[in-house]
Parts: sequence; structure tokens; C-alpha cells
Amino acid sequence: MQIDHRRAGGALLRAAGPIAVAVAVQSAGNLAFHALVGRLLDPAAYGALGALLAAMVMLGIPLGALQTAASAHAATHGAGRATTAGTLRAVTLWSLPAGAVTLLGAPLLSDWFHLDGVAEAAQLAPYLVVAALLATARGLLLGARRISAVAGTYLVATAVRLILGVGLAVPFGIAGALVATLLSEVAALAAAVRVLLRDREPGSGTTLRLGAVGGAAVAVTGLFLFSTVDLFLARHHLAGAESGSYVAAATVAKTVLALPAAVMAAVFPRMVAAHDRPGRIRTLLGACAAVAGPALLGAAVAAIVPALVLTVLYGDGYAGATTLVQVLSGVAGFTSLVTVLTNAALARRSWMTLIPWAGAVLEVALIQLWHGSAAQIAACSAAALLPTLLLIAVAEGRAWTRRTPVLQGVRA
Repeated sequence: MQIDHRRAGGALLRAAGPIAVAVAVQSAGNLAFHALVGRLLDPAAYGALGALLAAMVMLGIPLGALQTAASAHAATHGAGRATTAGTLRAVTLWSLPAGAVTLLGAPLLSDWFHLDGVAEAAQLAPYLVVAALLATARGLLLGARRISAVAGTYLVATAVRLILGVGLAVPFGIAGALVATLLSEVAALAAAVRVLLRDREPGSGTTLRLGAVGGAAVAVTGLFLFSTVDLFLARHHLAGAESGSYVAAATVAKTVLALPAAVMAAVFPRMVAAHDRPGRIRTLLGACAAVAGPALLGAAVAAIVPALVLTVLYGDGYAGATTLVQVLSGVAGFTSLVTVLTNAALARRSWMTLIPWAGAVLEVALIQLWHGSAAQIAACSAAALLPTLLLIAVAEGRAWTRRTPVLQGVRA
């Protein structure tokens, strides 16, 4: 039977529904936030802010595993008031020690990013706690099929960040922009909890267990490190203005991964259900089309008109970063394929989810050897992508095309 992969990919893309639209709006808002703040701050200060904002995202990305686990928990046990309260209370207890460790490490982070003080780095601690609760609340809503409510939380966060970002960045600089980011997450959390508490059903009252998050956390964290570690090292190795150019180019490039990430969240449950059934290759190829298609399209647009994108977003101060945008956009586009294949490994509970970790280690090693310019760091990022993508493509291609007994039925 001939498989129409474009049709399969289109069906999976439509399944993302309102979340994909909301994340697209959030991505546009994120670019607008960076553009506005980038114009208000000098390149050196913007380079420091960009690195700290990436650190905020880095703290939140592993919590995507928490969202996935919370979604599965709500789908199984319901998301009534008792379940919501118990789960959010448990996540608060888990995240507070991590927030305390982050706070204690603020001086080290300040030195690493060459900041003037520890106040900016210290804001990562409350962000970690809020991000953990927001990821959990969104997961509970997804499990309860409150898709529009989840989309609403992204829109709320985007609006609050844009409004407060400009208002606080003018008088307070880096610290004000970081506070705006934190408050946007608080507003989204309030919107999510409000919807959850409207459910008068108590639910089962069971709480999410920490062990349910482990495997997904390994995969998600590895993917984030693989796609973002170059930005941190660029800030560490490059001079202030050049690091600002790299942050600007990387922000444009990595934005193309935001919509595919939303689609991946909708596609992943289908991959879990299909991975041990005959014909599962259709699901995998459809996922590649649905997730990597938008990413590669966005990367192509950024690569074709990099000067226009930089001028519109940042003005004339970053005109020299056009080549960086082209290289990093291509890297980001093909990284979306690594994302799909890593999730495919996660769906079948394979240790192949560690491949992005190996790719991140290779990337760090290459950049530590060659970091004399922004172009060298971008080239190292591209060089690490190629073997990582080939390795996981071969591994998952073999696994998903392996013959499956017809009698192998639904997963227990």
C-alpha cells in the first residue's frame, strides 16, 4: 500500500490545533520582545540578557518532561480539584530545593556571564519554581483535554511579557527585562490554575510521582543542551558586542523550533501508541513531515533574507550577523529532525535518547577548541549536528522499520 506522507504529516499538524497557533503567536512575541529590548540596550548588555534568558529557558526545558507526565496522569486519573491541588503541592516541594541551589549558585553564574552583580542571576531561582508549576498545570489541562485553555496560557504570557518588558527595561535595564519574563510566567500560571480549579469534580486525588518524569527529562534536557549550548559558550568566549551579534542570530534561528515543539507535543502520544504496531513507519514519517516541515520552511526564509530579518527586528546594529543567521538557521531546521527521532526513541523507551547528549558533548568539545570568532562557533555547531543526526536516523530508522508480528496488539 502506498503511503501519502504529506497527508499523514498534515493530519498530525492539524492535531496540534490551538496550541500550535498560540505558540506561533508566542514565537512572534518572543522575537518582538528581543527586538524591542535589543534596541533599548547596547549590544554588550543585550548579549548578557540573551544568555540569561537562554538560561531561564534551559531551566524550564527539562520541565517539559514534567508537563508530559502530568498530562498522562490527568488522562488516567482525572484533573479534579483534589488531583490538581495534590499534584501542584508535590511539584512545589520538588522544585523548591532546586530553586535554592540555583540561588546559591547565582554568584558563579554571574561570573560566568560577566555580569555586574548577582541580582540578575538570582532571578533564575524563582523562575525555576514558577516554570515547574506552570508546566504541571499545562500538563494537567492537556490530560483533561482543555486544549484551548493551554493555548490561552501562552497568549497571556506573551501579552504580559511584551507590555512589561518595555516598561521595565527602560528604567531597570537587564533586571527589568528579566522581571517581565518572570511575571509573564506567573500570569500564565494563574490563568491555568483558575481553569483547573473550576472543575468541581474531586478527581481521584492521586498525585504525580517523581519517577514518572525521569526518562522524559533525560530526552528533553539532552535535546535542549544540544540545540542551545553554543549560545552559552558564545557568551563566555566572545567579546561583548560580538556575543550580542551571536545572540541576535541565534534567537532568530532557534525561533523556528518553537512551532515544531508545539506540534511535537501533539504528535508524541501517537508515536507512543504506534511504535510497537505494524505500519508504525507511517506515523514516524508523518511526524517528521509535521514537525520538521515548518522548521525547515522557517529556516529557509531566515536564510534567504537574513539582512531583512535582522534589520526589521534589531535595526542596523546587527547587520554583520547575516552569515550567522544563515548558518544557525540551517542548523536549527535540521535539529528539528533530531527532535522527532529522539522522541521516537523515547516512545519506545530506548537508550537512544542519550544520543543528543553525546552530540552536545561533541559540540562543547569542538567549541572549546575553536572559538576565536562567532563564525567558528557557528561552524562547530553545524559540525556537531551532522554525526548526531546521522547516528539517530540510522538507529531509529532500523527500529521503526523492523518487522512486527501481526498478533502483537495494544500495549499493556
